[in-house]
Amino acid sequence: MNAKQQKPPKAKKPKKPKKLEDPIPPDGACKNCGTVLTGDYCSNCGQRADEPRRVVVGLVQDFLVDTLAIDGKLARSIGLLLWRPGRLARRYLDGKRVTYSPPFRLYLFGSVFFFLLAFSLVGTPKPVGDAIDVDKAGEIMLNEQVLAEVEAVDPEAAARLREANERLKEDAADTAQDGASDGEAEEEKNRVPYTERKWDSQNYTGPAWLEPHIKRMFEASQRAVGDPRLFFAQSKENLPRVLLLAPVFYALILVLLYIYRRKFFVYDHFVVSLYMHAALYAYLFLALVLSTIPGIGPLLAAIPLIWGWLQPFVVFRQAYGSNWISAFLKWVISVAVYFALLALIITLGFSVSLYQS
Repeated sequence: MNAKQQKPPKAKKPKKPKKLEDPIPPDGACKNCGTVLTGDYCSNCGQRADEPRRVVVGLVQDFLVDTLAIDGKLARSIGLLLWRPGRLARRYLDGKRVTYSPPFRLYLFGSVFFFLLAFSLVGTPKPVGDAIDVDKAGEIMLNEQVLAEVEAVDPEAAARLREANERLKEDAADTAQDGASDGEAEEEKNRVPYTERKWDSQNYTGPAWLEPHIKRMFEASQRAVGDPRLFFAQSKENLPRVLLLAPVFYALILVLLYIYRRKFFVYDHFVVSLYMHAALYAYLFLALVLSTIPGIGPLLAAIPLIWGWLQPFVVFRQAYGSNWISAFLKWVISVAVYFALLALIITLGFSVSLYQS
């Protein structure tokens, strides 16, 4: 035997069974995190306690609740929003945030549905050439683009328009040869179609750094007059975006009106402003729907518009607890300042759309 006795080989330990990566929680525990359930929802992660394998309708319900956030509290919020948006804002600020939908969600819902309906009712505008009255076309000069569009639809009408154009050009030439007065020369200049006018003839007198931008706006407006479809498409995108500034500006107005009330914070004013604008979009949406009713539609549409006009006064009473005189004065001031700012915002939206088109 060797001096060193060989050691017997070590016995292999039995392999432990692999741990399941996602063990199945026992009954009575949350299927997501394993916490013991004490109600319809998990106290740790918030998942529902019911079995997810239910009828197919449940998939639609999950989509409406999780993606679109359409649930019971949305219905409760909309009912109170249409009738008393100030009370809805007050309850949300007092802590009832699970019972009602948050203000920004309601604002998005109201604005999206309003703009969808508004743009669908307006429709897409047609080029100028599609709506020309041939019998009255002798009163204006038409450019070649419009004439070509008319010719593609009705060659005979296009021939008549070209004859009218030639007569107008001959009259303009005769006036120039006879030596027209300053007033007649200005009238002759105005008879040139807007889409054919040159920037050099506009007599721009503003600052030099602004001239390229004004020139671009001038040329874009010429294109919009000839074919407004691109401008309309840009406005559909830009108006909802710039109108996001409206609740911000109105919240700042509320801050200034209640700057002496130290118990109200900037957050409170933004919540009130968002709920008020959500209600405003809801009133405008109802007005558009009612206006489509034949006969009495415009009369019915005035009801939600008048109610929306009076809402700021009611909100000052319900959300802030202002007395009648204070609420009335704040209502007058806020409406005047707000509509001035709103006009600037809408002008900005159309200007950006024109600049991009």
